[in-house]
Amino acid sequence: MKKRQFLIVLMLITNFLVSANNWYVTGSGNDSNDGKSISKAFLTLQRAAGLVQPGDIVYVGNGIYTDEDKSDGSAVLKINISGEANAWITWKAIKGEKPVINPKGWAGIQVTASYNIIEGISVIGNNDSIFLLQAQEDAKQATPNPYFNTNGICFEGRKMPADQKPHHLIIRNCEVGKCAGGGIVGLEIDYLTIEDCKVYNNAWFMRYGGSGITTLNNWAFDDFPGYHIIIQRNYVWNNKTMVPWERIQKLSDGNGILLDVTDKNKQGLTNPNADAVVNPKDNQNLLLATTTLEAPPNPVLQSTNENRPEWKGRALIANNLSAYNGGSGIHVFRTSHVDIVNNTTYWNGTIVGYQELFPNSSHDIVIMNNIIVPRPGGQVTSNNKNTNIHWDYNLYSVEQNVFKGIHDIVADPTFIETHTNVTKGNFKQSKASLGIGSASNDVPQSTDIDGKKRKDTGRDRGAFEQ
Repeated sequence: MKKRQFLIVLMLITNFLVSANNWYVTGSGNDSNDGKSISKAFLTLQRAAGLVQPGDIVYVGNGIYTDEDKSDGSAVLKINISGEANAWITWKAIKGEKPVINPKGWAGIQVTASYNIIEGISVIGNNDSIFLLQAQEDAKQATPNPYFNTNGICFEGRKMPADQKPHHLIIRNCEVGKCAGGGIVGLEIDYLTIEDCKVYNNAWFMRYGGSGITTLNNWAFDDFPGYHIIIQRNYVWNNKTMVPWERIQKLSDGNGILLDVTDKNKQGLTNPNADAVVNPKDNQNLLLATTTLEAPPNPVLQSTNENRPEWKGRALIANNLSAYNGGSGIHVFRTSHVDIVNNTTYWNGTIVGYQELFPNSSHDIVIMNNIIVPRPGGQVTSNNKNTNIHWDYNLYSVEQNVFKGIHDIVADPTFIETHTNVTKGNFKQSKASLGIGSASNDVPQSTDIDGKKRKDTGRDRGAFEQ
């Protein structure tokens, strides 16, 4: 009997493996091909997107992939077919190749499905061809031009029914840069992992107050314990806003990493630094204001925010380097249950003057083992309407009395070499730094930002292990 059951299981697995397909897309392909080999590759990503099924892998080769479509919801790649819990759909670069998506519409990649992985694909926007006065003039127009608001990768749940919000999504080893809108954005989603990415020079020209990496209005898929949102081992720099957010007519955000609004309280709605209050003309505008931080309002879209279930999951922000951003390096706004551990932030707040790393109107936040270096005249952190903040084992270069941990260190971490392009610098601490060997193991991290194994005891503070 057991042998028969084993054979049945083996047959099911074999049938699944046989049914899963590999698809190929290259810059020299042709959409009339069958897409099942490199020599017969498709030309466009969307051709593959219409064919994938659970368990499939789409291999993407060298090429610049673009699309002139600027209609509502436009993207070079729209992923709207879901995988399954045991059969994810994967989109990945062919080994040794670097495919680049160059979007002209609302997004480079827009995902409204679940159980999808995006790996090794670059999304590079059009900042180099935009000048600021253009974007400022466009922001005065009633109808927004997506060219000035293009998000890099957007996980978009707002237009999906309540029981079909995107969940279980992974983006890794991707480069997202020079997008006029937000870099990597998760809207009404759950179970999202963003890891080993480079996110830079985004949000410069948008009218919606974007940032480098953002989640907004997490939509609970379930209440299982453990991390639902993971943002780890990313290099994030020079994301900033230079066009006022249309809801408050002030410059806002431009953060490196922001977790935004998991509570359901709409009273006293402010921007994340609480330095300007959104004063909508009517309730519909208020709904739009709470759901359009990273993407354009759609007058025909009825927000489901009123029915959003309470998000009880936990989030991890760990081993990231966030520097030279116009807003904060890292912060959480109206968000609960977050571990902010072993990050390095450096000289942020260059446009709107936000503090380096801070919670705002948030609850149950662990802030530990971080290295926090404000720009000259900048501030380490702040405290506005927070509860249950656990702050300890942080190293910061200037004294502060907002949160104090008994194991905090006030000292210069003596980075080996700083650079405005953080990938060209060396933000490891020198051998004399007091942050070496003095971190807590309470929220253990197995590796640092570059994948180096963390020591079992006597770990280092910040994103890098020596």
